Amino acid sequence: MLPSVKHEQSVSTPYLGMQNITEILELIRADLGRHHPKAVLLFGSAARYLQKSQTKAPHDFDVFYVAAFTPVLSKTLPVKVDLHTYTEYELVHIARSLRYSPRFFSRAKMYMQDTWQGSLRSDIAACLLLGPAYANYGFLQMENEKRYRDYSVHEVIFGKRWWRALQSWTQDYRGLKGLFVDRSLGKDHFKTKIT
Repeated sequence: MLPSVKHEQSVSTPYLGMQNITEILELIRADLGRHHPKAVLLFGSAARYLQKSQTKAPHDFDVFYVAAFTPVLSKTLPVKVDLHTYTEYELVHIARSLRYSPRFFSRAKMYMQDTWQGSLRSDIAACLLLGPAYANYGFLQMENEKRYRDYSVHEVIFGKRWWRALQSWTQDYRGLKGLFVDRSLGKDHFKTKIT
């Protein structure tokens, strides 16, 4: 399992407007895309700002990166970038748990993993995979704030077809009964030729 890597750079611009953010996203897409990841997503405050569900400009970029290895951002970016890395195996394992395990069990299992690792890795992945329905699984606010934040908001920077296929597969909750049926048909694992 890859550790979450934080690639931080100092902020050289005091204000990030919409145009600045889209330019930075293009730099990130070009830089990380050369490593052939399965998916790269922008999430957190920058994604909420892009989708206009947040009015305050972001001070950093949270990037969700799915690939076989942890890359190093080579470009000097005008913002701090927190790169959260996941292997395809790790992410599909989380998706499979959300699809087939009883909700309380998958949530408890992820909570224990995150507590043991001292991070929110599983929570972040689950919220992005489940979309706005993540609250139905018992995922709550990750920070103590009075204002509600939708943790499922994201922008796909790279690998949109693969990500949407995995997200759709995850959201089709089957439960234990569905697991036995799917296993008997050999369809209990996420498989796609989409890249």
